[in-house]
Amino acid sequence: MTEIKVIGDILSGKFQPTLTGNRIVDAALIDHFCRNLAVALGLPLSTVHAEHNWNLTTDSAQIYLIDDQILAVTDHLRGNGNVIAVAHKDLLRGQVGVTQQELASRLSLHSTAN
Repeated sequence: MTEIKVIGDILSGKFQPTLTGNRIVDAALIDHFCRNLAVALGLPLSTVHAEHNWNLTTDSAQIYLIDDQILAVTDHLRGNGNVIAVAHKDLLRGQVGVTQQELASRLSLHSTAN
């Protein structure tokens, strides 16, 4: 099964943006988004999880949901087929509707390619 990594903050390395600036709040907000997304897609909770120590590289076997404010700074990832931008406000509020629609089509394409 395809693993989905949600990146809303990065806690290590030279590039360390955060969602709100508070690590505890950020972790809770991203975990809430992950749970909502897993439930909406009918996936096991273990397949959708936060990646707080992301090193700006991607693995073609995984799908990355990345805060659009992080992607704005790392523009080289926008054309990557396994990267989906998530609105910053959607991560903050746990809203998964837009991401669910885009991810559903990508998951079917991604699973046939692997």
